[in-house]
Amino acid sequence: MSHSALSAVLADGPAVSPCLVLGDPTPDLSVEMARAAVGAGARLLEIEFPYSDPVADGPAIQAAVQRSLAGGTSTSRAFELLGRIAETCPGTPLNLLVYGNLVHRIGYECFAERAVAAGASTLLVTDIPLEESVPLRRACRRAGLGHVELAGPLTPAARLQRLAAVSSFVYLAGFQGVTGVRRGGFDAMLHRVAEVAEIVDVPLCLGFGLSERSQIVRAFGAGAGIAVVGSHLVRVVGDLYRTPSDADRLLSGYGAAVRRLISNG
Repeated sequence: MSHSALSAVLADGPAVSPCLVLGDPTPDLSVEMARAAVGAGARLLEIEFPYSDPVADGPAIQAAVQRSLAGGTSTSRAFELLGRIAETCPGTPLNLLVYGNLVHRIGYECFAERAVAAGASTLLVTDIPLEESVPLRRACRRAGLGHVELAGPLTPAARLQRLAAVSSFVYLAGFQGVTGVRRGGFDAMLHRVAEVAEIVDVPLCLGFGLSERSQIVRAFGAGAGIAVVGSHLVRVVGDLYRTPSDADRLLSGYGAAVRRLISNG
């Protein structure tokens, strides 16, 4: 999936991006969940590769990662699943979220090339900071893969501008800490979104804490171009799937959960 496809999606207006962990709850079902999300109206997806020490993620996504790893989802298998998602969801930008050790182990050039071959649009490596990301950015550029930098709620304006200068979009963590559903502090987060949107000259992606349509609408109003929902949807997986007989219930419930985030109806 080319970077131009992502630009085309964002040109049509702000987009909700469900986040799913490859291999959770099973490899095949993670592909089917991606298709269910797109069928429910998702115009782009955030795809996380499972990693044994997901330091930026809270309990819900940590549990999903453990389910995926327990089911045998290696990095090679994750690339295979990513390719299947690209085939079953043609035209949908797939934005990767991975941890640095996975990229280091394979090598920047190889990882970027495999990601593009499997259909990825962008790559965010959460634990490789701007100061250490030059080789990664170079590899992404050579492979034709978009690169994304992560900002926090306390990131100063000068650094935000530096992040934006090398990013396809800036991913703003709405809350300090790890991923997870939050119930307080949302007004302050929206104020920060508005501030950051005025500073950066690329699309702004908001993540960490979103779980309701009303929050997403307000985030778009504040200037976010992408709203990522991860922990909330991952928790749906854990709630609906226990045994293989739950597969149909999971896919139906997951699609409905995505639809509620996207539709005002």
